[in-house]
Amino acid sequence: MVREGGDFTRRLPPDLHPVRLRDGLGENRLGAVMIVRERVDSTNTAAAALASAGAVEGTVLVAGEQLQGRGRKGRKWFSTGAGSLVFSIILRPRSGRESLTALLALSACEALDEIIPGIMIKWPNDLYLRDKKFAGILAESGEDYVVLGMGIDVNEKGEDFPEDLREVAISLRMAAHKVFDRGEILSRILGKLNLLYERWEGEGFAAFKWDLQSRLLYRGEDVCLDRGERFFQGRLVGVTVEGYAILEIEGEEKIFSAGDLTLRKG
Repeated sequence: MVREGGDFTRRLPPDLHPVRLRDGLGENRLGAVMIVRERVDSTNTAAAALASAGAVEGTVLVAGEQLQGRGRKGRKWFSTGAGSLVFSIILRPRSGRESLTALLALSACEALDEIIPGIMIKWPNDLYLRDKKFAGILAESGEDYVVLGMGIDVNEKGEDFPEDLREVAISLRMAAHKVFDRGEILSRILGKLNLLYERWEGEGFAAFKWDLQSRLLYRGEDVCLDRGERFFQGRLVGVTVEGYAILEIEGEEKIFSAGDLTLRKG
């Protein structure tokens, strides 16, 4: 099902046309309802409103432009209307919400492997290429739903990024030296997530622990974990069956469900 028709579809780039996006997903459960809007403040905010109003699980909202994208802890997410892919997915899981961010991250990695290998996951919610960030995920929950929002720098050029991001950000275009079809990127990710989500419902995240661990940025290295009220320093060992981070601190393994992870310097 495709929603949001009218004249605005003629103003959207061809690779984000709603009918084309929906047709690219076949019989997938995720994306069965595809909503495309020309412009939103935040895809997560818009998707949460739809979820609260009863939108079915698997509804996907895509925006041609996002004006006030958010990252974790209220940080601003930079995106360009012409180069970025921004979307949110509505899920209604019975349990295990805390591992859905990792599940989407892993789905994106596997979906894009054939296009551009070497993607790593910086726990808990960022995707990296060549030690630079190109995508982020934000999960937000309501009483009976989870909204998974994702922003991907697809076709940006170096000069498209603000100066303070140019040393730490990269796009798929910059990494692969080619322009990508954003609709194809979205279809690949949703197709892979559709498969992994069905398995996750039956087996939980334990089935994906080793897949995530093999892509874990900084694994085996000394890191700092910012928990807001406290900092921890240790060696990143891996993840638990819930997708939580395991740090070895002074010879003892400790488990963390959230935090900002950075490579320890010096």
